[in-house]
Amino acid sequence: MPLDVRRTPSFQRWYHAQRRAGNTLQGARLVWVSRIGPEPGAVFFWALHVRMHVAAEDRIKDNEIVLSRPDVSTVALYQRGPSLDETVVVLVREFRSPASTPDGNVHELPGGSTMGSGGPLAQAADEVAEETGLVLDAGRFRAHGSRQVAATVSAHHAHLFSVEITDDELEQLRDMQGRPHGVHSDSERTWIEITTYGEIRRTSLVDWATLGMLAEALAG
Repeated sequence: MPLDVRRTPSFQRWYHAQRRAGNTLQGARLVWVSRIGPEPGAVFFWALHVRMHVAAEDRIKDNEIVLSRPDVSTVALYQRGPSLDETVVVLVREFRSPASTPDGNVHELPGGSTMGSGGPLAQAADEVAEETGLVLDAGRFRAHGSRQVAATVSAHHAHLFSVEITDDELEQLRDMQGRPHGVHSDSERTWIEITTYGEIRRTSLVDWATLGMLAEALAG
C-alpha cells in the first residue's frame, strides 16, 4: 500500500475504527488511486482490496474493496413552514457522471469537500457560498454530527449542518436560481433549486442519503 494512501485521514479513521472493533487488517492491495487537489499528487480517492480478520466471528473476509475519499460537509438550508411537508428546502442541481436519475443530474444539499480546509464548519460555510452564492456567518450553522453516507460503498463521512434562512435570504436565492454557481475551474456547475420537504418525498427527487440528512436536520 502506498504510504501517502496510508497517511490520509480517511484511511486512518477507517483503520482505527476497525482496530477498535477488534478486527485486524492482514493485507491490502491498492486497486486504484485518484491524485487530485491543491498539492500535486495529493491523494483524493483510493480503493484497497483488503484481507480482514473479523474478530467477533473469528473468520477471514477477503472479497471486498474499501473505497474512500475526503469527508464532506453538507448543509440543509431551510425555512420552516406550517407543517414539515411545507417546509422550504434549498437544493442544488449538478451534472455528475454517476447519476442515474431521469435528467442525468444529482439533486442534493449544498456541500462538498475541500482538501486542506479549516475543518468541517468552515468547509460547510465555504460550500454554501460556492454552490449557492449565499454568504452566511458560521455562527448560524447548527451541527448534527457525522456519519457514513453509504457504508457498503465508501468509508468517508458526511458532516451535517443546518441553517434556517430568513425571508430576505430566500428571496435572494430565488433571484439567483437561473445563475450557475460552483467552482468552474474544477468543472463544478451548480444550480439552485427551491422546493419543499413534501415535494422531495413525493417525487423521489433526492437519493436516500440526502433524504435521511434532511430528516435529521428538520427533526423537531
